[in-house]
Amino acid sequence: MKRYICARVFKRLTATVVLVAYLASCTHMPSGQKAFDTFEQCIAANLGLATAGGFAIGALGKSLAKQITGDRGTANAVAVSAGVAAAVMIGMTAWRKCAAVYNTSEPIAKPTSAQPPPAVQRRRPGLSLDKLDVRVEGTENDPPIPEFDITFVAEDAAAKDIKARFRHKVEIVRFKADDNDRLILADAAGETLRDGSGRPIPLEAAMRMPRERLHWVTIAEEGKDDYVEEVIIQQGIRAGYRHKLQIPPRAQLPLPLPVPMRYTVTVEVEQFKSARTVDFALLGTGERPKRFSAVAEQRGGERQASPAAPQAAPPAAAPSAPVAPAPRVEEPKAAPAATPTFAATHVLKRGVPVYDEATVKRKSVGRLNKDTPVRVEERTEFRINNRAVEWVKVVTRTGAGGWLQASELAEIK
Repeated sequence: MKRYICARVFKRLTATVVLVAYLASCTHMPSGQKAFDTFEQCIAANLGLATAGGFAIGALGKSLAKQITGDRGTANAVAVSAGVAAAVMIGMTAWRKCAAVYNTSEPIAKPTSAQPPPAVQRRRPGLSLDKLDVRVEGTENDPPIPEFDITFVAEDAAAKDIKARFRHKVEIVRFKADDNDRLILADAAGETLRDGSGRPIPLEAAMRMPRERLHWVTIAEEGKDDYVEEVIIQQGIRAGYRHKLQIPPRAQLPLPLPVPMRYTVTVEVEQFKSARTVDFALLGTGERPKRFSAVAEQRGGERQASPAAPQAAPPAAAPSAPVAPAPRVEEPKAAPAATPTFAATHVLKRGVPVYDEATVKRKSVGRLNKDTPVRVEERTEFRINNRAVEWVKVVTRTGAGGWLQASELAEIK
């Protein structure tokens, strides 16, 4: 028994040494310049250590298991589980370090007309995040692609080349390796997440669980919750952006698919800010294509898009036909049914009315009672008498909701 305990402690100690050695590496040169040109180069170089570490831990576990049990089959099983767990955990660190540095967004080209657009009435200054989707297409080695549309109107009608900031927050369900080198779910403190009978919950079960039971870890630089991208935008038009989420090839990061993830984009322009969140998943090839959508903004009494749940991607047009933009599918006017993926983030401090928008032209569209669980889908900020006032758009489990002041909410701990 003592030999068994010592062997386990020695294996864990060796894994810790490999992790610490990896954490000492970086994505930049000593001069501060990026060490690689692309995410692919960064992850390929860093996952080399993950592979080496996995082989090292696997070989050590096999040797110790063979000495203790004398059974070659048991030794091989220990080697595989220990090697895979070590490679995944080191690879996760590589993913976090590289993805936080080498992510970029690109504008989505819009069809243009030869005729100049007709003059329109000047709109009120403001920022709107009009849409957020995550497309999961191709094979399991192809990354998910978030797409979002923004519209901005500046105080100065003649302003051009306006500086904006995109904040990208990417989260993956929190997990760890247990004492038997199995990947299991973990809570916010890194402790084992257990089911009703007290048993550890395997990572494979995450997709079948309510989202409010899961805990998340951010894919960002150490000590940060998101990574920031500086961009230049133009005002007065609805502009689309595509953001490539940098995901290591599954051959190098053998996670058991599907794996729940969460993406939040926050747009900051001048004194305005707007944000949206969408839940999605890393899917195997056989489960693709899918499209995950955030709850859309309500305009003119119509609700566009769909709740945050997977949808099949629209079929591609025939090669001989011109490609036209796919129309958005509208939901029925009735309130959507409750969904098991709803994850409340706040509750109402008191009964309050909700509005169709956050501007001074807002109209009441209903009322929410005290202690109603809601999820924040979008945020915006206004300055009134030199004081910042934050408004949020919330949705309930039944799909009802609207805009209200953020001060009316209490966060669920």
